[in-house]
Parts: sequence; C-alpha cells; structure tokens
Amino acid sequence: TGFGPFPGVPRNVSATVAERISQAVRWRFPSTGVVWSALPTEWLIAPTHVGDLVLDLKPRLALHFGVSHLASGFVIETVARNHAGRLDAAGVSPQTSIIDPFGPAEMATQLPAARLQARLQKLGLPVRLSRDAGAYLCNAVFYRSVLAQRATGLGGRSGFIHLPVRVPERRSGSAARVPLDIDRAVRGGVEIVAACLNQ
Repeated sequence: TGFGPFPGVPRNVSATVAERISQAVRWRFPSTGVVWSALPTEWLIAPTHVGDLVLDLKPRLALHFGVSHLASGFVIETVARNHAGRLDAAGVSPQTSIIDPFGPAEMATQLPAARLQARLQKLGLPVRLSRDAGAYLCNAVFYRSVLAQRATGLGGRSGFIHLPVRVPERRSGSAARVPLDIDRAVRGGVEIVAACLNQ
C-alpha cells in the first residue's frame, strides 16, 4: 500500500511507488499474486481497511509505504507502537491516543530488517533502520497490519517503509541531493519483496 496526500504533502509519492512496485513484482514473479491499494490518509478509513485486507487476503507479505520529511532514503521501520496523534487529511484527529485498547504497547516488524538493509546497501541504495514510525497514520497502518497478520496465525509478514517526501521521476543534478528517484525506489522495493519471499 501507499498513501494519498495529507497536510503539507499535496502529492504523496508513496502511492506511485507502491503501484509501480506491484507492477514490477508481477513481471519478476509471475506466479505470485499481487494486490496494491492507495490508502486515504484518514483515521476512520486507512487502519481499518488495511486490517481488513490482511484478514481477507491472508498475504504472505503485506508491505506498506509512506513518506517522511526525516527520510533521505529507505527507512525500514522496526517497531509499531499503539499510539496515535495528529490531524489527518480530512482534518480529523484520532478518537483516542491509542490504536487498539486491547493491543500490545508495541510490536516488532515481521520483516527481516537487518537482511533487507544489507541487501539494499549492496545495491548502493540509501537505507537505514528506525525504531520510531511516528504517531501518524504510517504507524497506525503498520500496527494494524502486524496485528492482523498475528490474528491469521499463518506466519505472514507485515512491514512499513518510509520514503523521502521528494522522490522525483529521475535524478537530475547532484545525486547526493536526491538519493532516490522513482526507478531506484521501485528497484529497492522489488528487492525488499524478493528478500521477504526468499527469492
């Protein structure tokens, strides 16, 4: 999944990247079923929709992308926290400061984060691990997805990746200023999928 726009980010590149990754994964792994979705950046829709998707589809891998002003490359989130805050794209705040009153305070990603980091570094892609996915919808989607995977009991994996707010169609000028373009983001995303599927 990726997200639609939200305050301060009128164009959310995560939806574009998620769609293109899904297309590339279909081409690279033609026997693998792929579903992608652009989530509205809204508390009343996105977390519930993701939880329902995981429970209905029971995927081997649920991979979610969002953007962060703190990201300069791939940021692999390693901890989902039961915490919510900030106004969404509809101007609505979460009803409470927690995502699930019966859920654990935090849950670890189900992705092999250190292996993913090494794989992306080997490709020359900027990547780091993070223990703080924030208190916005990125974290909420991450939390709901991991919780839903646990509920299925099938061993599926869920994880969240932050991308920079600005990921242009192509790199121009200094590569150091724009470490990721769409092609490199998609290439890295496909490698993440491949690693999680043990390909």
